[in-house]
Amino acid sequence: MNTPFYVFMKLLPKNAASRAFGVFTRLRIPVFSKLARNAFAAYYKLNMEESEFPLSHYRNIGELFIRRLKPGARPVADSEIVSPVDGVLSQTATFDERQELIQAKGKTYTLKDLLRDEEMAKRFEGGAFATIYLAPFNYHRIHSPVKGELVDASYCPGTLWPVNAGSVERVEGLFCINERLTSRIRLEDGSEILVVKVGATNVGRIGVVYSDDLLTNAGKIPHSGKRMDWVPSEKVTFEKGGELGRFEMGSTVILVVDKKIRERNPGLFQSRVGTAVKVGEAL
Repeated sequence: MNTPFYVFMKLLPKNAASRAFGVFTRLRIPVFSKLARNAFAAYYKLNMEESEFPLSHYRNIGELFIRRLKPGARPVADSEIVSPVDGVLSQTATFDERQELIQAKGKTYTLKDLLRDEEMAKRFEGGAFATIYLAPFNYHRIHSPVKGELVDASYCPGTLWPVNAGSVERVEGLFCINERLTSRIRLEDGSEILVVKVGATNVGRIGVVYSDDLLTNAGKIPHSGKRMDWVPSEKVTFEKGGELGRFEMGSTVILVVDKKIRERNPGLFQSRVGTAVKVGEAL
């Protein structure tokens, strides 16, 4: 943590800098915005063949980053749980009585700290988790990993450290100090899964399809410093693979499943550790 880069990151007002970067990505300045868009696409070698529209359709980096894909580009597997995002499944494990999640080698954190809710954490005793990291070149729409109904959502304010491998290995409790937006989904049999969307440096916003008010870094969520809970006023359901939300720049999703789901899916997540996954693929 004492390298010049991490000293700089510690001193940097990360949230303000990230909001400013988000504004930059959404600028619509003739010529300049298109040049920035083209440079971004070239640098990260974006696969525009699978995009809904050609590169020229997007007016800036922001629009390009949250691009949708062509219909059928992400087939949905015939399994109970599928990947909600494109990325790399970096960590997974089942919960012991301490309910610890692995952040990196030698570093753990608790589900209670991730959720800032001890009662909610207890609901997932005996369950399992998977951490999926999204790089800037990935598709950044977030999809439902299961067929189910939205129970509620929660927002935990926090800072915006980078979530790349270097930061994950160095910053203690990284996912518990970065901001996060969580969706809780209940399956038909009553079992539940959490989709925890973790913010990071330069993630201008995290949004969800079921509420325009749950849009981070947009002045819509009161910043009291405390966890905020949100309950839908009407029924919200998801098909497996249906759109759930989006990252405006890269970040991380942590999936948490309860004991029921883990027990009826032996080996859940384990075969995919360290590999790239895509939306709709079996986990």
